[in-house]
Amino acid sequence: MRTTWLFLVLLPLLACEEGKTPPEIWIDISPVNVGVRSTSPDAGSLHFDLQVTNAGDEILVIDSIESHGDENCHFTFDGPDKTELGNEESAFIRGWYQPVIPAGDQMALLIHSNATNFDPLVVPICGRGLNEGDPFRKPPMCLVPPDEKPDCPDWTP
Repeated sequence: MRTTWLFLVLLPLLACEEGKTPPEIWIDISPVNVGVRSTSPDAGSLHFDLQVTNAGDEILVIDSIESHGDENCHFTFDGPDKTELGNEESAFIRGWYQPVIPAGDQMALLIHSNATNFDPLVVPICGRGLNEGDPFRKPPMCLVPPDEKPDCPDWTP
Protein backbone atom coordinates (compact mmCIF):
# COMPACT_ATOMS: atom_id res chain seq x y z
CA MET A 1 0.00 0.00 0.00
CA ARG A 2 2.76 2.41 0.98
CA THR A 3 4.70 1.63 -2.23
CA THR A 4 1.60 2.27 -4.36
CA TRP A 5 0.99 5.60 -2.62
CA LEU A 6 4.63 6.65 -3.14
CA PHE A 7 4.42 5.65 -6.81
CA LEU A 8 1.22 7.67 -7.33
CA VAL A 9 2.80 10.75 -5.70
CA LEU A 10 6.08 10.50 -7.65
CA LEU A 11 4.54 9.66 -11.04
CA PRO A 12 3.35 13.24 -11.79
CA LEU A 13 6.71 14.61 -10.67
CA LEU A 14 8.58 12.23 -12.98
CA ALA A 15 6.29 13.15 -15.87
CA CYS A 16 7.07 16.84 -15.32
CA GLU A 17 10.79 16.14 -15.33
CA GLU A 18 10.55 14.30 -18.65
CA GLY A 19 8.86 17.31 -20.30
CA LYS A 20 11.72 19.70 -19.48
CA THR A 21 13.62 21.16 -22.39
CA PRO A 22 17.40 20.77 -22.38
CA PRO A 23 19.57 23.83 -21.73
CA GLU A 24 20.07 26.22 -24.67
CA ILE A 25 22.58 29.05 -24.65
CA TRP A 26 21.89 32.43 -26.28
CA ILE A 27 23.82 35.69 -26.28
CA ASP A 28 22.31 39.15 -26.49
CA ILE A 29 24.50 40.36 -29.36
CA SER A 30 26.80 38.67 -31.84
CA PRO A 31 29.05 39.67 -33.43
CA VAL A 32 30.25 42.43 -31.13
CA ASN A 33 31.70 45.41 -33.00
CA VAL A 34 33.13 47.80 -30.38
CA GLY A 35 33.86 50.45 -33.05
CA VAL A 36 36.81 52.79 -33.38
CA ARG A 37 38.88 53.76 -30.34
CA SER A 38 41.82 56.11 -29.90
CA THR A 39 45.22 54.56 -29.14
CA SER A 40 46.03 57.47 -26.83
CA PRO A 41 46.64 56.37 -23.21
CA ASP A 42 44.40 59.28 -22.14
CA ALA A 43 41.45 57.75 -24.01
CA GLY A 44 41.17 54.92 -21.49
CA SER A 45 39.46 51.64 -22.27
CA LEU A 46 36.02 51.10 -23.71
CA HIS A 47 33.93 48.57 -21.78
CA PHE A 48 31.11 46.41 -23.06
CA ASP A 49 28.92 43.74 -21.50
CA LEU A 50 27.72 40.46 -22.97
CA GLN A 51 24.59 38.80 -21.61
CA VAL A 52 24.38 35.00 -21.84
CA THR A 53 20.91 33.49 -21.25
CA ASN A 54 19.57 29.96 -20.76
CA ALA A 55 16.48 29.38 -22.93
CA GLY A 56 15.90 25.81 -21.70
CA ASP A 57 14.24 24.45 -18.57
CA GLU A 58 17.21 22.40 -17.36
CA ILE A 59 20.25 24.03 -15.72
CA LEU A 60 22.80 25.52 -18.16
CA VAL A 61 26.37 25.04 -16.92
CA ILE A 62 29.09 27.25 -18.42
CA ASP A 63 32.20 25.07 -18.26
CA SER A 64 34.84 27.42 -19.66
CA ILE A 65 35.44 30.42 -21.90
CA GLU A 66 38.41 30.71 -24.24
CA SER A 67 39.63 33.71 -26.21
CA HIS A 68 41.04 33.05 -29.68
CA GLY A 69 42.71 35.16 -32.34
CA ASP A 70 43.43 38.31 -30.30
CA GLU A 71 46.80 38.92 -31.98
CA ASN A 72 47.36 42.40 -30.47
CA CYS A 73 45.99 41.52 -27.02
CA HIS A 74 43.82 44.65 -26.86
CA PHE A 75 40.77 42.88 -25.38
CA THR A 76 40.44 41.86 -21.73
CA PHE A 77 37.53 40.13 -20.00
CA ASP A 78 36.06 39.39 -16.59
CA GLY A 79 33.30 36.95 -15.75
CA PRO A 80 30.87 35.38 -16.17
CA ASP A 81 29.34 36.41 -12.88
CA LYS A 82 27.44 33.05 -12.74
CA THR A 83 28.24 29.67 -14.28
CA GLU A 84 24.95 27.85 -13.57
CA LEU A 85 21.79 29.33 -15.04
CA GLY A 86 18.18 28.22 -14.60
CA ASN A 87 15.41 28.85 -17.13
CA GLU A 88 15.57 32.43 -18.51
CA GLU A 89 18.44 33.31 -16.14
CA SER A 90 21.36 35.34 -17.44
CA ALA A 91 25.05 35.76 -16.71
CA PHE A 92 27.24 38.70 -17.68
CA ILE A 93 30.72 38.90 -19.12
CA ARG A 94 32.41 42.32 -19.05
CA GLY A 95 34.93 43.16 -21.74
CA TRP A 96 37.34 46.04 -22.27
CA TYR A 97 38.96 47.26 -25.46
CA GLN A 98 42.07 49.44 -25.25
CA PRO A 99 44.11 49.50 -28.46
CA VAL A 100 47.69 50.76 -28.26
CA ILE A 101 48.54 50.56 -31.97
CA PRO A 102 46.53 51.66 -35.01
CA ALA A 103 45.12 48.41 -36.32
CA GLY A 104 41.99 46.35 -36.77
CA ASP A 105 41.47 43.83 -34.00
CA GLN A 106 39.64 40.52 -34.48
CA MET A 107 39.02 37.81 -31.91
CA ALA A 108 36.36 35.43 -30.66
CA LEU A 109 35.13 34.07 -27.37
CA LEU A 110 34.35 30.35 -27.32
CA ILE A 111 31.82 29.64 -24.57
CA HIS A 112 31.79 25.93 -23.67
CA SER A 113 28.71 24.62 -21.86
CA ASN A 114 26.24 21.75 -21.64
CA ALA A 115 23.90 23.58 -24.07
CA THR A 116 22.34 21.44 -26.78
CA ASN A 117 22.22 24.18 -29.43
CA PHE A 118 25.84 25.48 -29.43
CA ASP A 119 28.97 23.90 -27.99
CA PRO A 120 30.90 26.00 -28.13
CA LEU A 121 29.01 29.23 -28.70
CA VAL A 122 31.36 31.38 -30.82
CA VAL A 123 31.11 35.15 -30.32
CA PRO A 124 33.18 37.21 -32.82
CA ILE A 125 34.45 40.54 -31.45
CA CYS A 126 36.22 43.30 -33.37
CA GLY A 127 37.32 46.93 -33.17
CA ARG A 128 39.84 49.33 -34.67
CA GLY A 129 42.50 51.44 -32.98
CA LEU A 130 43.36 54.85 -34.46
CA ASN A 131 46.09 57.33 -33.58
CA GLU A 132 44.99 60.83 -32.58
CA GLY A 133 44.41 62.93 -35.70
CA ASP A 134 44.15 59.96 -38.09
CA PRO A 135 41.17 60.15 -40.44
CA PHE A 136 38.16 58.17 -39.27
CA ARG A 137 37.98 54.63 -40.59
CA LYS A 138 35.13 52.23 -40.36
CA PRO A 139 35.65 49.42 -37.86
CA PRO A 140 36.41 46.05 -39.40
CA MET A 141 33.64 43.56 -40.03
CA CYS A 142 33.64 40.99 -37.24
CA LEU A 143 34.76 37.65 -38.64
CA VAL A 144 35.46 34.44 -36.79
CA PRO A 145 39.25 34.51 -36.38
CA PRO A 146 41.51 31.50 -36.83
CA ASP A 147 41.57 28.89 -34.09
CA GLU A 148 44.75 29.99 -32.35
CA LYS A 149 45.47 31.59 -29.02
CA PRO A 150 48.28 34.13 -28.75
CA ASP A 151 50.40 34.80 -25.69
CA CYS A 152 47.97 37.32 -24.19
CA PRO A 153 47.49 37.54 -20.42
CA ASP A 154 45.58 34.54 -19.17
CA TRP A 155 41.87 34.94 -18.56
CA THR A 156 40.23 32.28 -16.46
CA PRO A 157 36.55 32.87 -15.78
